[in-house]
Amino acid sequence: MNVDSRERGLAKLVLVAICAVVLIVPLASFHVSAAPKVTLPTRSTWDADMVNSDITGYSGKGVYVAVLDTGLAPNWKDYLPAKNIATDLGKGFKENIVWNAETQSFDESGTVYEISWIGSTGSTHGTHVASTILGYNYYAPADAAAGVPLKPLFVNGIAPDVTVIPVRVLADYAIGKSQTDPVNYTDQKFVMGTDRAVAAGIRYATDLKIAGYSPMIITMSLGGPTPATVMEDAINYAISNGVIVVAAAGNEGDSGMGYPGAYKQVISVGACGWEYEWYAPGLVAPPLRYRLWWLQDNTWGFNDMTENTKALVNQVYITSWSSREKEGQQLDVVAPGSWVRGPYPGGPGYSHLPWWSSGLGWYYGHNPGNFYYLGGTSMATPHVTGIAAQMLQKDPTLDQAKVESILKSTALPIPAGSMSIFDLGPPQDFYTYSWGTDATGAGLVQADAALAAL
Repeated sequence: MNVDSRERGLAKLVLVAICAVVLIVPLASFHVSAAPKVTLPTRSTWDADMVNSDITGYSGKGVYVAVLDTGLAPNWKDYLPAKNIATDLGKGFKENIVWNAETQSFDESGTVYEISWIGSTGSTHGTHVASTILGYNYYAPADAAAGVPLKPLFVNGIAPDVTVIPVRVLADYAIGKSQTDPVNYTDQKFVMGTDRAVAAGIRYATDLKIAGYSPMIITMSLGGPTPATVMEDAINYAISNGVIVVAAAGNEGDSGMGYPGAYKQVISVGACGWEYEWYAPGLVAPPLRYRLWWLQDNTWGFNDMTENTKALVNQVYITSWSSREKEGQQLDVVAPGSWVRGPYPGGPGYSHLPWWSSGLGWYYGHNPGNFYYLGGTSMATPHVTGIAAQMLQKDPTLDQAKVESILKSTALPIPAGSMSIFDLGPPQDFYTYSWGTDATGAGLVQADAALAAL
């Protein structure tokens, strides 16, 4: 999957990788500490507005969502509402891999063992995914440095009242020269998973559903290049027991969809974007990028998403990297995934100020921050998961086939086309992106229409 050059280089070795790419430098910093019990003002975002998840009157209350990913960052409480994280149910799964000198390739050990659901500093991808579903605390001192200061606030999620079960299936690996071909490989550290580890996570979440944690959704913002019986069997086990399974289509563009998203029985999600990304209020076009374009806050202004569906169709584009369906594959729907803001804590460390603290430690410490714009079908997938949670709140008896059918029949059809979009490149400029019907599925998910169909 299109993560970064390091992980792309390992594509033929890893079975499951993250369906996202960090597309811009971070903008803020935070610290691991207990936040005061205060209610922050809430704000919505362009992506929630695009799918109308904020006007349905449903919040996913009573629904469990197993997020199969990297687990949550060690300082996840800085961002996510603790009451919505089922820490007692969190679990992780990992399978070791070893270097085979004879075949000059990696072999899986065949044994999956349990690890913590708390992630590492290797990747905090799962925290960003969870934040799209639940919402998150936001405060970026760098906004003030750029001349657009904002007070701390809470960014609304697609289904803010679900209970998230963090299931870590993407773990840390370190492969040294002694284990590999010293000519072609250097010491490497990366985050990935195997088909067996993902399958174990799927079965674990399904068993929780059978035990009474219901209704249950499994969301997977991950994928690999080839199908695997062990994973598909686990998916079938989940669906046959009433679990809703949603997965990213992948970030391979014309090369086709990844797995598990490519399985027809899975609700697969491609990524779209908005014509007016980075535009200043009043639809003032770049090249001067407006850093708060994503947030619907009146402090500095924003461009409101049109509620006219005929007009919206002409403002939606499909990203160049969102995987197109190939023969035998099925792309179901698309959702916002081009530039989705959220917490993504990382290096050089976690020594940073919390949202409720004043000071310039983030600046003097040269910490690159913890809020990023991420682009990927990884980011699109939790939007669909959140809408499915709203549907299950309204009707907990819905099964996989019914949820998929409603999402597709109520989606806003996106025709094949092309559009000039401002992108960060490099270089920053307007680029023309084109797509066919193999990239759109049934269209852009619409939460209000899906709920009205129940």
